[in-house]
Order: sequence, then structure tokens, then C-alpha cells
Amino acid sequence: MPPAQKKTWIALSAGGVGGAIECCCTWPMEYLKTQLQSFRTVKGGPPPPFTGIASGLRYTIQQKGFFSLYTGLTPVLIFSAPKAGVRFGANQFFRNQLADKNTGKVSMGLSFLAGLCAGICEATLVVTPQETIKTKLINLNMGLRQGIPHLLKTEGVAGLYAGLGATCLKQGGNQGSRFLFMAQWRQFLTGEADAKLPKHLTFIGGLGAGLFSVATTSPFDVVKTRMQSTDAKLYESTLDCFGQILRKEGPLAFFNGALARAARVVPGQGIIFLSVDVVYDVIVGLAGEAAA
Repeated sequence: MPPAQKKTWIALSAGGVGGAIECCCTWPMEYLKTQLQSFRTVKGGPPPPFTGIASGLRYTIQQKGFFSLYTGLTPVLIFSAPKAGVRFGANQFFRNQLADKNTGKVSMGLSFLAGLCAGICEATLVVTPQETIKTKLINLNMGLRQGIPHLLKTEGVAGLYAGLGATCLKQGGNQGSRFLFMAQWRQFLTGEADAKLPKHLTFIGGLGAGLFSVATTSPFDVVKTRMQSTDAKLYESTLDCFGQILRKEGPLAFFNGALARAARVVPGQGIIFLSVDVVYDVIVGLAGEAAA
């Protein structure tokens, strides 16, 4: 008889809480990453105002003040709970559907597929409008109250879904790689891809999953940011954006902001995987559910 499966609704709830915690802890690095990815580094063009984390922090604080590092946080924080909830809930749902009926196990390939499907669900339901709002508010240096009416007036509701294709590529790749890494991490330590780990090992695994996803999906993240920025009109499509960056800026441009992204994503994934694990156990205890 296969072991009991984790409950999708508990994974969804735990993901929502964990997402809010992770977002608040790591936002300044997301702000800097978005700025670095939005700069167009064409030969002969004006140099960007900063080129890295340290210079970005210095420039932003000197020019706009410390709290400007939290520009764009409000809409992301509002979306962060449903975003992470959809991610972890959908991943658990797909893992349950893909698990071997006799053993309850999920292969490495299917672990990636479950995460990929979860990322696409996350991108479609939550991430695309959230990221569009975030990127454009940062580009325009506007707050939520002023920025949302401006975006709706100038671009309409459809404008909130700019870069949907690129976001699906990014989120699908992100979550596929992260959940695959965590499954491999548990497999390596215990011999079981769904095994329960000590909290410190869950945190370390989350750090590794974050680093792995940055290394594998940064080009999609750069294209997604360009397609959602205020300069998106320069590109005819996601594919055209890829082509223009490659021709005009070179392949290294696909890794603009990668260090800043890693500074946010790596600790962020450690925080969120740990938080989800802790919150899942709390909900199980409160609900009287049997944990898998």
C-alpha cells in the first residue's frame, strides 16, 4: 500500500504564508534586480546609473532614500500569498496525480513536470499581472495608489498580461528546477524524494534550489522583465526580445541582474521552503490531519 499523500489544500495554505514571509525578507534585492535587468546596455548609449548590488544600493539610497528600495512591494505582497499558495498547492496536486499508484513515488522526470505545471499555473493566475505591475511601478517610480490607475488608463487590463509567454517560460523553468532539486536533495539524503527532513536541511536544500534556478532560468527572467517594462514597445514579441538582446547586447546581457537575483532568490528559497515546512506542520496539527 503506498504511503499517504500530502494534502493539496494544506500545501496551498502553507505556501501562501511562506510566500508572504519570503517576500518581506528579500524585497530590496528584487528591486535592484529589476532595475539592472531593465537597463539597456547598447554600445554607444548612455551608461546605466549603477551596475551592481553595492553601487545600486548606494545610488538608490543617495538619490531616492532608503525606503525607495521597497518601491513596488505592496502589489507583490498582496499577490505573494496566492502566488506561493498556487505554486505549492499545484505542485502537490500534480505530484499526487503523477505518483506511482503502487509505491506512491514520483520519478525525477515527473518531479520536474509537476513543478513545471505548477509554475505555469502560477504564471497564468497570479505572476504575470503582479510582475507587470511591479516592473512598471519601479520603472515609473510610482506607488500603488498612483500607479494602478495610470497603468489601467494608459494600457488597459490587457496590459497587465504583458509578457505572459515569457513569464510562463520563466516560472515553469523556475519551479520545475526548484522542485526537482528539492526532490533530488531529499532523495540524496534519505533515499526518498518526498521524505521529511530536519528543518536545517530543508533550509539548506532551499538555498540550493534557489541557486540552481537562477543558473538555469536567468535568460527567461531578463526577457520577461524587458517585455513587462515601460520599454516593451521596442519588442514585437518574446522571441523578438530574445533576438534583439542577443544581436545588440550580446549573450552576457541575458545574465544582467543575475547576481542581484541570486542575492534575493537563494536566501528567499531557503526561507520559503523552510517556512512552508513549518507552517504545513502547524496546520496539520491544528486540523488534526495525518501528515504524509
